[in-house]
Amino acid sequence: MAAGTPRLCDGHVLLDALTRADAAAHWAGEDDEHARRFGWYPRRSSLEQVEAYLDHVEASWRGADGRRAWAIRDPATTTLQGGCEVRLQGDGTAQLSWWVFPPFRRQGIASRAVRLVCDYAFGTFGLHRLEAFIAPDNLASRGVARNAGFAEMEAVHEGEQLMLRYVLRRPDVPANPATAGPDAARTS
Repeated sequence: MAAGTPRLCDGHVLLDALTRADAAAHWAGEDDEHARRFGWYPRRSSLEQVEAYLDHVEASWRGADGRRAWAIRDPATTTLQGGCEVRLQGDGTAQLSWWVFPPFRRQGIASRAVRLVCDYAFGTFGLHRLEAFIAPDNLASRGVARNAGFAEMEAVHEGEQLMLRYVLRRPDVPANPATAGPDAARTS
């Protein structure tokens, strides 16, 4: 396991370190949908690119940058099913992304993993808000965001691509601390 990568588990999904040992399984799990959502399509990543990404992920847990990524695994078999990544923004916010490989999609795995990561991120990184940017036609990821408690906020352009911004606030932080009363709670 990469130094410092916490193991998170709810009995149905296990999140632990993404390491270079996962490179072949990760590369094999990527499909056209994965490439399209991450902006690579029609080109797919190479095994060398996956290895470089996994090396970077391992180094980030040692403090190299604000990226923290986990493998999503089956807790019984430790089969790699996908991943989840938090990119700390330095202002109490972070961006969240996730991916699930084709044989494991539509089983609730991403929703469970995202909930585990959100709880960990709020409790550990001192965040007050998590954001996810999702393409309007990515109905599966939009469902994951809603299942995890995110609220759809607005459409934004990331380069030339239109994305929907989803926000999840830490449960004890009101949407607008300056105007919220003492009974303000989770607003997402």
